[in-house]
Amino acid sequence: KKNLLKFGAVSSQACKGMVANLHKISKSDICISTTGIAGPGGGSKKKPVGLVYVGLANKKKVRIVKFNFKNKGRIYIQKATVNKVLRSILNFLK
Repeated sequence: KKNLLKFGAVSSQACKGMVANLHKISKSDICISTTGIAGPGGGSKKKPVGLVYVGLANKKKVRIVKFNFKNKGRIYIQKATVNKVLRSILNFLK
């Protein structure tokens, strides 16, 4: 909760907190969290539309990856995020 207030919902800290807590409460081998700004509005200079954080966690490690997608619309950003999440899972498991 402190991280949400201090850094905002779209931040590496929030993403890490989400994936770490999910890993604590779930029985999954790998957990994933995402947070970002898909638009069309809601962006700023500091956090533009297209900014996405992806969190991955397993028993051994937690990794947060930051992406800055081009603002080609909400659907584009959502699909690009899914593609990056799937690739990130493969890299995370290596």
